[in-house]
Amino acid sequence: MTDRPIPLPTLRHVSRDTLQDQVYRQIREALMSGRFQPGQKLTIRGLAEALGSSPMPVREALHRLSAENAFEVTETARLRVPVMTPTRLREIRDARVALEGLLAEKAVALIQDADLVDINDLCQQMQQAADTVDVSRYLWTNFAFHRRIYAVAQAGLTVAAVENFWLHMGPCFALVAPDKGHLQRSMEAHDRIVAALTARDGAAARAAVTDDIMQAADSLIRLLVNSGRSRSTSSGVKKA
Repeated sequence: MTDRPIPLPTLRHVSRDTLQDQVYRQIREALMSGRFQPGQKLTIRGLAEALGSSPMPVREALHRLSAENAFEVTETARLRVPVMTPTRLREIRDARVALEGLLAEKAVALIQDADLVDINDLCQQMQQAADTVDVSRYLWTNFAFHRRIYAVAQAGLTVAAVENFWLHMGPCFALVAPDKGHLQRSMEAHDRIVAALTARDGAAARAAVTDDIMQAADSLIRLLVNSGRSRSTSSGVKKA
């Protein structure tokens, strides 16, 4: 043995952006999985405390997300989760049907048994959350379920486009999720998705994903339209 110092191996420099990226991903995934609500106002300080972070990486993450139109600036210069309109929701619904149906069909051609084990497990967790009306768990598992399926498709650009739509739709899911009937109807579509993937039936997988998206979107559209009517009535505006 020798007392000479042993040279260190070549190591990759730690990026200063690592914490910023982690904060960005957490807030982004929270939006996509329905942990924020439409119209909710946010502060950098409040988010930093929730994340156990300093304000700087939160400020950078919100800047990036604002560029993706995930937040809007209020008259008082605070950030707010955008409020969805029926017209915008229909546009997002139609784009999701096309893209997510395609991803489901692609996943069928590439899916492995190990993938099906993960997807089945997530579906079972969703069912448990639906049975107990555990909204937070249901929304997160639903997000993870679809993301896991689409990852199998190996279509990164398409998944990125879908996630952009999820950024806008995610906060709306919390509006219909407390409805136990809606959760159980949604689980019927999820069970059909799993069955189609297991049977390697691309057309059935696309159809089941389409039904899942359409059902949730239609429930949200009815909710938004009825909410708009209620606001108009309460403010004294007569409907034609």
